[in-house]
Amino acid sequence: MLMRKTLTAVVATLAVAAGAGTAQAGPPGKWTQVTGFGQDDLNIMRVGLARTGNGVLHVLWTRSEAGNAASLLHSAVSKNAKSVTGPSIVYTGPDGVNKSVDVVRAADGSLRTFFAATNVFDSVMASATSADGGSWTVQGPVSKLEPQGKPVYAASGIGAAVGKDGTFYSIWGDSAPGGGGFHVGLDPNAADGELPGGLKADPEVGVDSQSGQVFAGWNSLDDEGVVVMPLNPGGGRASIPNSAPQLQHRVGTTGRIGAPGVFVAYAQGSNPFLADPAVYRADTGATTRLTTRDGELVSIAAAPAGRLWVFWKDVGTIYATRSNKTATRWGRIVRVKAPSGSTTIYNLSGEGSLGPLDLLALVDPPTGTLSSWHQRILPGLFFTTKKSKGKAIVKVTDASAPVAGVTVKVKGDGSKKTGAGGTVSFDLSAGRYTIRADKAGYASYSKRVRVK
Repeated sequence: MLMRKTLTAVVATLAVAAGAGTAQAGPPGKWTQVTGFGQDDLNIMRVGLARTGNGVLHVLWTRSEAGNAASLLHSAVSKNAKSVTGPSIVYTGPDGVNKSVDVVRAADGSLRTFFAATNVFDSVMASATSADGGSWTVQGPVSKLEPQGKPVYAASGIGAAVGKDGTFYSIWGDSAPGGGGFHVGLDPNAADGELPGGLKADPEVGVDSQSGQVFAGWNSLDDEGVVVMPLNPGGGRASIPNSAPQLQHRVGTTGRIGAPGVFVAYAQGSNPFLADPAVYRADTGATTRLTTRDGELVSIAAAPAGRLWVFWKDVGTIYATRSNKTATRWGRIVRVKAPSGSTTIYNLSGEGSLGPLDLLALVDPPTGTLSSWHQRILPGLFFTTKKSKGKAIVKVTDASAPVAGVTVKVKGDGSKKTGAGGTVSFDLSAGRYTIRADKAGYASYSKRVRVK
């Protein structure tokens, strides 16, 4: 164990090139590898995602090195999702680094990542900062020092968030009974907060962007399902009714951009492999089931104007849906096949602050390394048809709201654009037609309809 004097020193670490350079990235319809270059990632790895003000998406992840060593690495996806740069080394620990890491955008626009290393920084929570992801300064520790401090290096999951007032919140699951906890701020002399109940795993923190209220969500290993608890102001914990823990998958917990509420994505049902994707609003207790089809690795990401993305997987297919601006209705569920035909998806994470969903999937492809891949997913258009006054009326919606400016094409009968009400009309005789709806920024929608 390093001496405390050494632990409290600030260590400056410049990012060192680690191998991949720049690659073409995954705009809609294309996957691009982001981690796992030259060797398999561990299937329990959980990445951290944060976007800087220039629109670049930053990915923090871990890699095993020679012997017992491990590195914390940084990669970046461009704003237009057409290139991936990295990886570069943020930190290398001689005795390993926890396989879960999180990263947040601070109030001043910089990045701060939270991680834990074995037998380094007193084995508690450590941190590193960067103005733009180009170079990093490693700091540690930032949670309570031993003997009162908790062994975060062995925690079952790490999460972090920034409060409305700029305060940092870090959280970690149990390494042993009583090992889980959370820390407010960066002062290692301040006491850690306790997470009550039995064994806890895969925690995350969400912040209400309007009220500033902070909630934590985690998986209970004691038959309580998914548990939610307010951290600031504090309060009692509550189990989400009929929720199933999704182990080794961070509990998706987020506030909304410019709108109230903290939401938790979870699997509704007693069996996590047969449960349905659902959303729980932490401040009201309201629940919404998104589909009756099974879904695993259910997670969530905030999008502009109060919208939310929820996404999950079933075997080798990933599903995603975006809400309306009040987060009360949900759009068409978009389907994306896993990269390289993989049917083994170990984890999903995503970031939606630009509008589309930037998704990372940790997969084991038939060829190549077990690694995280990126693709940008667009929200799905939907339309209905009806006959009125001798005309076929097509109405195009996004999460039940009409969409103007959509090009609607009827095969064999030309195309028209929707107006403010999201509708167009065609003079169609009775029969079957293929109708397609297209608009920039949306996933196209096509289906065969019958006009009576």
